Amino acid sequence: MTLEERKFPIGKWIPENSYSAEVIAQNIVIIEQYPAKYEQLTKHLSADELAKSYREGGWSIHTLVVHISDMHILHFARFKQALCEDNPQGFGPNINGWANNPEVPSVPLADALLLLEATHKRWTHLLKTMSSEDFNRTFFHVGRQINLTLAQALHMAAWHCVHHLEHIKIALENPE
Repeated sequence: MTLEERKFPIGKWIPENSYSAEVIAQNIVIIEQYPAKYEQLTKHLSADELAKSYREGGWSIHTLVVHISDMHILHFARFKQALCEDNPQGFGPNINGWANNPEVPSVPLADALLLLEATHKRWTHLLKTMSSEDFNRTFFHVGRQINLTLAQALHMAAWHCVHHLEHIKIALENPE
């Protein structure tokens, strides 16, 4: 497996111009179901297994789980903000700074998984109440320096779920 394949095991996220109701529904299912997939894959791992990485210099499995729980709070908040304001500027964190924050290694995995589950439950509830027009609302994504519709943001979040779960699978396959 090449370094690029390790970094982007499902490819890079590319926004579409529009999304059908079926694709939006599929992405909502990913948001709804992926916390359980993270828990199933990671909750019984040893400390040594949680320390494994999907590539040299990459984040550990533990850091990946904390990262996705942190980032998805942000994704959920961007949805709430975009539904209440016209094209707001979404908060843009220092992702590597957040992942390398001194508290990250000591975060209990169970707490990160619980946070991910709770955030996704609330987010799924919100998503299922949104109208098709709501998915056309926009916000400015500071990190990407583009305006995103909420349909695009949902697609990006679903991609993010699958992307990092694949990183964990790769890390668990590594013999190191």
